[in-house]
Amino acid sequence: MCIAISFQILLPVVPVMAERQGPHGIAGAATAALFVGAVIGELSTPWLLTRFRSNRLLVAAQLLTALPSLVFVLQHPPTWAMLAAAFGRGLAMGVAIVVSVTLLSELTAPERRGSSIGYYGFALSAPGVFIPSAGVFLLANGRSDVDGLIAFGVGVAGAFIAIRIPERPSHASQQPADMLATLRRPGMLAVFAGFVLVSCSFGGVFTYAPVALPLKGLGSAAAFLLAAGSTRALSRWVAGYIGDRVPARALLLGALPIAVASLLMLALTSAALWVLAAGVLYGIGFGALHTASYLAMNERGTSSDSGAISALWNSAVDMGGSLGGTMIGVVAAQYGYAAAAWSLPVVAALALPLFLLPAREVPRPVGEAEIFVR
Repeated sequence: MCIAISFQILLPVVPVMAERQGPHGIAGAATAALFVGAVIGELSTPWLLTRFRSNRLLVAAQLLTALPSLVFVLQHPPTWAMLAAAFGRGLAMGVAIVVSVTLLSELTAPERRGSSIGYYGFALSAPGVFIPSAGVFLLANGRSDVDGLIAFGVGVAGAFIAIRIPERPSHASQQPADMLATLRRPGMLAVFAGFVLVSCSFGGVFTYAPVALPLKGLGSAAAFLLAAGSTRALSRWVAGYIGDRVPARALLLGALPIAVASLLMLALTSAALWVLAAGVLYGIGFGALHTASYLAMNERGTSSDSGAISALWNSAVDMGGSLGGTMIGVVAAQYGYAAAAWSLPVVAALALPLFLLPAREVPRPVGEAEIFVR
């Protein structure tokens, strides 16, 4: 939750601060710097896990998320400093998220992994329902410095909490990090690519809704995002429990039609009740897909892949989010936002044949099960 709060409080604030400082259009670069840093951090973490203990790496990542946040406490920070701080925050948060997911594998028994990732998904998503609004409220009232202080304080608090995590022998840290080898596991690349395609809708929705939907009322962008954020947090949690009882592939195939249907509704009409219903269904579908994709990737890997799987899973969201936002912008520039909205369900539906591919059993090293016992 500390990772999520520190991330979400400044997520809508930094682009506005950068745009005010100029030059015009720099807001997009501020968001890009954050997500580029996150992807680099996520993909670098499996290698870092071969050099450092996971709990110590998590402490360092939380502190390195907190420190750049102090740039936004300044009254008028220069643009280059804000971009550098956004990149640094993204880099450190990418490491923190991957390490924390890897720790779940180290500390959780296999039969409880679905529940644990469900709880984790809820903790990471729940602050996103209200915290960005709080950040914008403070910004609108001239207190962006308080946003920066909250991000700093919560990051430091997260580091102190991470110190309390017990040290456990990490199977992943004893092996060289090899994400290419992990992607070669049967079915792994298909799940990863499918989740990137579905995550395009995440970036697309958060780009499309504030621009194309009304600013006020039941069918507003705020109402849609609140509905989607609330149900996404709950869905990630509930999907974890379901994932302990059914194959992850079944969960993927059950959640994808819900997400696609919600995107079709959003493209078809801007009527208030339909927009609200689309938000609810999108949160349910994408939240379940978020959890199910992690479980599906774990089913296709071994314990030595845990760090690489965590990095790939988390980077898929950021890759898809960046591609989806870019896709919406490019299509809208040519044909308008009404036409651009149709690209979201089309791209998400392309994940279906990838999720339909059957998973093949991966040989498990002798004694692997003991690695995960509490």
